[in-house]
Amino acid sequence: MKNKLKPLVKEAKKTAQKSLQQTLVARLKEATAKFGVASKKLDKKIEKEAKKLAKKFAKDIKIDTAALVKTDEPKVPETAKPAAPAKAKNTPAAKKVDGAIAAS
Repeated sequence: MKNKLKPLVKEAKKTAQKSLQQTLVARLKEATAKFGVASKKLDKKIEKEAKKLAKKFAKDIKIDTAALVKTDEPKVPETAKPAAPAKAKNTPAAKKVDGAIAAS
């Protein structure tokens, strides 16, 4: 059980870290755009520092293992009736359209 849980926790932390990083980058770029023209050098530095900061924050995140176990369990498929395919109507308009498509 524990050996199955460890990769799930690691993946959840990685996802949280990427989410934090993307949010930080977006907000910082937005703020710098308000104060002046953005540059490639500044954007690169923002991305680098946001990655470091997100990594620090992600270390302290506590993942709820009970929620991971519940989401990892296989879902039982519902026994729903398959939908019946729609039948084409044999109206003169439908035949005319079919004839026009076949003639093309």
